[in-house]
Amino acid sequence: MIPETSSHPAWVAPYLTKLGFDAAESLGAPTLETLHRLHRAHVERIAFENIDIQLERPQGISPEESITRILAGRGGYCFNLNNAFASLLTALGYDVTLHRGQINGSVERAKTPDEYGTHMALTVVIDGERWSIDVGLANSHHEPIPLREGVHVQGPFTFRLQALPEIGPDVWRFFTDPVQKTFHSMDFTLAPAVWEDFSEYHADLSASPQSPFVQTCELFRRDALGTDFILNDELHRDDASGRTTRILTSAEEWFKVAEDVFRLNLSAIGDEDRAAMFDRMQRAEEAWRASQRAAAQAKSS
Repeated sequence: MIPETSSHPAWVAPYLTKLGFDAAESLGAPTLETLHRLHRAHVERIAFENIDIQLERPQGISPEESITRILAGRGGYCFNLNNAFASLLTALGYDVTLHRGQINGSVERAKTPDEYGTHMALTVVIDGERWSIDVGLANSHHEPIPLREGVHVQGPFTFRLQALPEIGPDVWRFFTDPVQKTFHSMDFTLAPAVWEDFSEYHADLSASPQSPFVQTCELFRRDALGTDFILNDELHRDDASGRTTRILTSAEEWFKVAEDVFRLNLSAIGDEDRAAMFDRMQRAEEAWRASQRAAAQAKSS
């Protein structure tokens, strides 16, 4: 059955229930098959989201705070999701390591390993092989990916892993599917990290006006066939047929989608905060669309 509190922390059983595991099911010793099931369930049921950052009341990222968020029906961004999942896997007996990572908009903008820290990456070693684990990289992993150079296909998406010995020992680059275009790649070092290493980066990413998480509201949810995601007031779906987009036209519609499609419990957010957040997103998105129109006109003239 799901581990009892006598041998595991009290939060383990409700966390597994949140992931859809039956209370009568025996998980047994750590296995690769169970690791895959846990990973799939996490990205399908626990959304990547930065709503509290948009409300200007950023959440904490400690394991305890992140787990509490998930049990309350919320998600978070990488520092929350991967921190919580690492804690769950560790409690279940998996050999988990945290690593400092860095999101790249392009190869030219990549940083050196001593500057990594805007992303928390995870690996798990099982049966003698290391796997890339990531439930907090937006529209990337649906399942664990073996840490091997080359192409890795998951559903309609094609990812790639590349070792970067010219940058440093044990440095890797994960390339997202080029069709998705939400980010270019993520570099990470296999040097072990602890969650406190990311506190300074979280303070900046959750409050700086230059932070993409302050500038744009982001929700992502993976499944076997594709990704649902929201960027400000646009709802997108990427799958084998391409990308579909729908503009959300009211706070009521936006929050209904967030609750129904992304499985979020947002009942604690009042109507006034909902309206203000949606108005802010609409203004940000219209400013971006206007800049795109101006760039297109300048290019054609």
